[in-house]
Order: sequence, then structure tokens, then C-alpha cells
Amino acid sequence: MGRLHRISVHPRGILRGMLEAVRGSEQLLVRPGEPLPLLLLSFPRGRLAVARETEVAYAHVLPRLRAETRAPYERVLALLPSLVVVLLRSFNPCGCLGHHHPRGAESRLTRRLAGELGRSVAEIDLAYDGIRSWRPQPLSEMATGEPAGRLAATHFQAGVLAVMLHEFEHLALPESSEAETRARSNWFYSMAMQELVAEECGVVYGMASPLPPRP
Repeated sequence: MGRLHRISVHPRGILRGMLEAVRGSEQLLVRPGEPLPLLLLSFPRGRLAVARETEVAYAHVLPRLRAETRAPYERVLALLPSLVVVLLRSFNPCGCLGHHHPRGAESRLTRRLAGELGRSVAEIDLAYDGIRSWRPQPLSEMATGEPAGRLAATHFQAGVLAVMLHEFEHLALPESSEAETRARSNWFYSMAMQELVAEECGVVYGMASPLPPRP
């Protein structure tokens, strides 16, 4: 992700990542409905809860958002392979909330899957604790009048989807500029938060409705 999607990383976060690597990883296959690609979530052993949260956001929250909110990513999703590996990490040492992994830079897991399946498999990574800590619109959150803790789950759902779709766009449309891609994912986050906060808390989110991204 770009500079706006970076956070400061404490050395403890790096140490946590090293410990998770030592513990090993587990996998969870997410089967959403059409037209979304399958996801294979690879996560640190003992972190099934965060994998389930990501599954709920992708397989249940994303499909129920308004068609207008999902519209900017219809083309992106159509261009992706039928399977995407998502490496879930607590934090990235660089501070980014996610990365897309170009062909040739994938993990051993993804390369093995592609070989066994005989077809292309894409890969991204997401920093789940980084996404929890990310606050792109603090004034909009304050304007709801809701305690920050009550919005935490909603923020994670919108945030993990925004970062995921951002990285999906880099995979599917490598010619898109970072500024254009970031504008789309920031707009998506705003719209998703408006919908989810209204649905779950019955209050208005945001200072004003954002303008839609350019097609």
C-alpha cells in the first residue's frame, strides 16, 4: 500500500512477526459466492479467530454491501484468478498494511498450489493488527458519537476489505497509478463504513458523503 496506508511499527511488532513465523502457519479456504474468487487464508498458528474475521468480511459483508459500493471493483474481481492466497500477518516490518506479490515473488505455498493445480494463483499479504490500528478517518468516527470500542469490529471489516481490494487492483490492473488505486480504496472504506455503521449502530458515519472515484 502507499504512504497513506502506512503506520509506525514498534520493534515489538517485528518481534511478534518473527515469533509467528517460528510457530508456523495454518490455512483456511474461503468459498464465497460468485463472482468472487476463492481465498486461501494462510495465518499464524493459533490465530484462527482473525482468519474467521477475514472470512466473514469477504464472504458475507462484501456481498451484502450496496451494488454502488462494490461497482468500482467489479472489473478488478473479474480479472483475478479463481484462487488468491492471502498471507495474514500481525504487522509488516515496513509498516504497510498490505502488499500484492507480482508473479515470481509469491511464497512457496502459492508456487506449489499453482504447480499442483496447473493454473495461475495470485497472492497478497495483509497486516491484520496494522489494519486494526489504522485510523484513516478519526473525525468521522468521532462524529458518530459512538465509543471507539463499539466501532472496532466494523472498522476491521471495512478496513480489511479496503486493503484487500486495493491489493487486488494492483494485481489485476498493474497499469493503474498508486494515487488512483488509493483513491478508490479510500472511497470504498468510507462508503462501507457508512453502510455498516448505519446498519449496526443506527447512526450516521462521516462528515460528508465522499465523491465516487473515476471509472
